[in-house]
Amino acid sequence: MSRMTVVPPTEITPAMLTSNVPANDYDVYSPTKAYVVGDYVSLNNRNYQATGANTGKNPETDTSQPPVWQDLGPTNRWKMFKKQIGNDWIVGTSTSYASVIDVSVALTKRVNAIGLVGVRASSVQVIMTAGGQEVFNQTFAMQTKKANGWYQYFFGPFTTTETLAVVDLPPVSGATIRVIANAPNGTAQIGMMVVGWAEQVGTAVYGDTSFGIENYSNVKIGYFGQVTIIPLGKRDFVDYDVVVDEDRLSTIKRILSDNSESACLYVGATTLGVTIIIGRYERFAPNLRAPNDSQFTLEVRSLM
Repeated sequence: MSRMTVVPPTEITPAMLTSNVPANDYDVYSPTKAYVVGDYVSLNNRNYQATGANTGKNPETDTSQPPVWQDLGPTNRWKMFKKQIGNDWIVGTSTSYASVIDVSVALTKRVNAIGLVGVRASSVQVIMTAGGQEVFNQTFAMQTKKANGWYQYFFGPFTTTETLAVVDLPPVSGATIRVIANAPNGTAQIGMMVVGWAEQVGTAVYGDTSFGIENYSNVKIGYFGQVTIIPLGKRDFVDYDVVVDEDRLSTIKRILSDNSESACLYVGATTLGVTIIIGRYERFAPNLRAPNDSQFTLEVRSLM
């Protein structure tokens, strides 16, 4: 298939980010305003809803019992970077905006890879600049049409992809990466974005590599056969079949162990979108097939 790549995420801070998506989804919290149950506010890139009437009770620091604010998670701008409320990951959320999402990240250390998942756009342009010079600029079609004739061109179905990975960016220092997701006459969407340093952990092979969706919805069947479906979310998964030299196993174990609780970018093949996922590995199981030769299964579950 291709080189198996893991990209641990670089933390993106507000000082690093520029975006055309509004910074706040609601009015910014005011310590002098009287809030009633149901009011919404934004504060430091997070949204909150009032669960009790209050004045001067900061959503970030208030310790009232019962609580007077409920943390709803990151604002729309930050959903593509941060998805946690405490230790809980808010799976299934995305940053979305009319027509185009245009974000730039001013990096403080070297990176050579970027990955996007949950993309809804016709194209994504990735631009990398350093020292005032453009060092990378490429536009990737997220919707294509196989046109074997005029009829197919005008009336044939589109082929779409929701993932993108670039693992060979120029490894320059102090770079800025700009991502432009275009969705003319629609809503652009990015589920998650990771930038970082690509680590090669072997060669992903077709063999037992598989992918799919885990559906957590609850299905109840009544006495008369009626079916009730309670939506409870779903997650993508990829189980990679990877071949590697035996002497690399300790290094690979360290890379994975150091990032066991992080939302890393995993890439089986940049040309095969279903093998691109941002998530957490759940199982690393090497098999020593022969001297100096090993094969392992790497099970990854999405955190998007």
